[in-house]
Parts: sequence; C-alpha cells; structure tokens
Amino acid sequence: MFSKIKLGIEEWRRLETDLMRISSGEPLEIIINLTLVATEEGEEYEEDEEEYHHHTFEENEFTKEVAKLMDHIAQTYGVHIHPHLHSNHGSVMFAVKGAPKDLIKTLRDTVEYIKLNCEKCILHTLDGEFHIGEDLAAIYFGDAYKVTFILPAEDGRRLKIHEIHL
Repeated sequence: MFSKIKLGIEEWRRLETDLMRISSGEPLEIIINLTLVATEEGEEYEEDEEEYHHHTFEENEFTKEVAKLMDHIAQTYGVHIHPHLHSNHGSVMFAVKGAPKDLIKTLRDTVEYIKLNCEKCILHTLDGEFHIGEDLAAIYFGDAYKVTFILPAEDGRRLKIHEIHL
C-alpha cells in the first residue's frame, strides 16, 4: 500500500516539474471547472420549463452544499466563482494564479474538500486548463478518482500525458 502512495506522490511531483518547465518561472493560471450532481437516491428531480430556461430553482440540500463549497473556495483562494446550478446538478468554475506547486495543491484540496464535506453532492467530472498569460499551457480532465493532464513534451513537438489518481 505504501508503494502505491509513494507512486502517487511521485506522479504529482513529475506533473509539477513539467509545469515548472513549461512556465519557465512565470506564474500560471489554472481554470477549474467542477461538475456536481445530487446524491439523492430513489428520487427523481423534474425540472420544469421555467427552471430549465431561466436557471431558477428551489433551494434544497444539494444547492445549499454547493453554496457552502463556493463560499469555501472564494474565502480560501480569494477568487470570483462562476456557478451554473439547477436543483440536482450544476457546475462551478473558478481561476487561480500562482506557482505550479500551489495550483496543484488548489486542485487536489478542492477535490478533497468535496469528498469530505459534501453529503448531498458528488463530483461527477472536473476539467480545465493551465494558462501562461493568454496562452494555453496544458489541459486536464477527469473525475474524483483520476485526472488526465495533457501538456507539451520537452521537444515542443509532441504531447505528454500524465494520468494521476487523486
């Protein structure tokens, strides 16, 4: 078991090294998009036409937990959040600037917060990008258990892929 933990830590370090190489010491910006769904089993949520088209909804346990998550992100990272919520699913997007090590920590800590603090919502998918200024530096996508990062290789001609377990 300890070898798997060590391997996971090494994978995150390799990603950090590659991001530092790509950024050449400049700060990066990570855009994080979290897609969340309600965990209510056995209940079917039906969105009426008004809710679907006007993005209004009744407050429930799911939306309350997502609101707490958004407050946590805003307070912890001092960022503006862009939510798109319905009564049983939605997405939360935000961007953070910093060093690669700090941005990786932000991504991991956000997923960990959802796993530990959300009972009525679960992380369905996450995706996003790393930017250097206006330029795209890397992309990633995944779920609460594994994330795939795609970034330029050292030669600049090929792509490098990191598949990392959370």
